[in-house]
Amino acid sequence: MFNDLKILVVDDDNFVKAILTEILESEGCIVKTAEHGIDGLEKYAENPDIDLIISDMNMPEMDGLSLIKELRARQADVPIIILTVNTEIDVALNAIRHGANDYLLKDENIQDTILISVERVIEKYQLKKQNLMLMADLEQKNSELEKSNQELIELNIQKNKFLGIAAHDLRGPLSGIIGMSELLMDPEFGTMNEEQIQYLNMIYTVSNGMINLLDDLLDVSIIESGRLETVFEKNNLKNLLDERIKLFRFAAEKKNIKIFSDFAQVPEIMFDNKRIAQVIDNLMTNAIKFSPQNSNIYVSLLQENDMIKVSVRDQGPGISEQDQSRLFGEFQKLSARPTGGETSTGLGLAIVKKIIDSHHGISEVHSTIGQGAEFSFKIPMNIKNI
Repeated sequence: MFNDLKILVVDDDNFVKAILTEILESEGCIVKTAEHGIDGLEKYAENPDIDLIISDMNMPEMDGLSLIKELRARQADVPIIILTVNTEIDVALNAIRHGANDYLLKDENIQDTILISVERVIEKYQLKKQNLMLMADLEQKNSELEKSNQELIELNIQKNKFLGIAAHDLRGPLSGIIGMSELLMDPEFGTMNEEQIQYLNMIYTVSNGMINLLDDLLDVSIIESGRLETVFEKNNLKNLLDERIKLFRFAAEKKNIKIFSDFAQVPEIMFDNKRIAQVIDNLMTNAIKFSPQNSNIYVSLLQENDMIKVSVRDQGPGISEQDQSRLFGEFQKLSARPTGGETSTGLGLAIVKKIIDSHHGISEVHSTIGQGAEFSFKIPMNIKNI
């Protein structure tokens, strides 16, 4: 039952020691004995691998309570069972308060009760040790995780610094390339053949795409570093939508896409006009980019409870559930592809979410494969009180 369990029995009564030794050894225990508390301390010091101490309360030189106190003072967590007689119950309970794990009456049932007590105490002790080991392991893993998180935070800070510097330094030369390509395409600079014009157009288009990417990188760098400045002023969201949609009609007409708007009367609310314009531009760009020729885009504005909602719905290929879960992450290349060969940085929707989050709002997408996609954002009407 208790194979090789090492037990120290401390009692000045040789008869009790003999009975307990016989009972415990018959169950596979290895038993050592001591005459009193001081003897017990010495035996435990010589055999620190002892698994359990069974001690009488009344003994010469050092009693059971003193033995318990001394063991616990030495940080020994070995489990202890106290033996007592009926008249010593209060003493036994005091021993429990000072660190004993259980107590037994010295009576005719001790042959049964000692085995039950040993099993119970050892089981509890082993569970306690396992819990302590698990807690220590958990603390170590938490410490390692905290260290890793701090390292990731530092790396992210360095990444944002690098992106900001790189984007800023590259933007100037690219702007120069765009400006020079525009000048070269001006007839005043002389005539060019079709192939030359084609190459200049390619330079102009690619450079503009790079400028857009750098602008997105700068925005991500600014937002993630906590340097995003939002200027909340009372603005008219309907007027802003009208203004931004006008800018996209030419791009939509290239693909014969019609833009329909349905704007409810909503009150003016507090928001950052520049940043929300950026959100609308991103949603409109995506809608046109992923819409097929001869399709429609629907833009709506309405009030939902205490929030104002803007939606942009297209008739594109739709977005899978798997892609929807990744949409608002950075550098996400999804399965859907632009229908007119347009480029995508994979940053636009990440920027959208971060801007809407800064307005204490909600970014959403609803889509079914083959049935288009609807992107929307909601911002609270009472943002000035947040």
